[in-house]
Amino acid sequence: MASDRARPTGMLAIIAGRDALPRLIAEQRQAAGLPYLVISIAGMTEPWMDQHPHQTHQFEKAGRLFAALHQAECGHVVFAGAMNRPHLKPWRADGKTVALMGKVMALLARGDDGLLSGLARIFEDKGFSVVGSQDCLEGLVSGPGMLGQHRPSDEDRADAAHGAAILAALGLLDVGQAVVVARGICLGIEAIEGTDALLARVAALPDERRGGELPSGVLVKLAKPGQDRRFDLPSIGPRTVEGGARARLRGIVVEAGGANILDSVETVRAADQAGLFLWSAAAGELAR
Repeated sequence: MASDRARPTGMLAIIAGRDALPRLIAEQRQAAGLPYLVISIAGMTEPWMDQHPHQTHQFEKAGRLFAALHQAECGHVVFAGAMNRPHLKPWRADGKTVALMGKVMALLARGDDGLLSGLARIFEDKGFSVVGSQDCLEGLVSGPGMLGQHRPSDEDRADAAHGAAILAALGLLDVGQAVVVARGICLGIEAIEGTDALLARVAALPDERRGGELPSGVLVKLAKPGQDRRFDLPSIGPRTVEGGARARLRGIVVEAGGANILDSVETVRAADQAGLFLWSAAAGELAR
């Protein structure tokens, strides 16, 4: 399902984190002939960036970053991909960053959503329009329905509803976006480690802790209640499917219109091959 917001056609700054999302946005902009600039943070530069207009900046040099974006006439900014929380070195800060240091340190004490929303306000105060990745990449967000050839059982649907209830409660505290539930038992909750690590922990559980025949259980990945959906929208991709298969799950559940499907063709193909269902659940389908 495409975003209802107009896609930015002017110069776009892609603040690039890990994973495939920033690369996919850059490649689609390049193919469409739309202007863009990839911004990596020192220590997070990846080889694919060499194929695109690219600059590297430091967290402590925000003044230089803002100046570079204005010089490149970047009207829009998108934060794309997972990013490590910075360990700021105040003695390296430029004048603009010193002025922001108190605000940034307060933001670092918040959860991920609070941090990202606060950073967005800083960029907006500097004159940039902050947009979501789904506003920049066509075909990123899925509509409702089953995305592959496999279907959930009644037990799978009950596990998905239980997982959604867990995430709704935890989301109020800005904790995690993913949970694994099998036969009504919560096998794992995502925190700062991310979904891949959550699935690896589930895969390492002894069979007797799974409560019955395998495969069993579902990965449920949902946005937090009240989350600013321009940032950190739940994402799944081929790696998620691989992790789910290693964890011997039955399937993966996301919210229709509320999750990024990276490399959707390959993700669906991998799920079909692994025997996992992919369910993009419409509003109300996950109610208990």
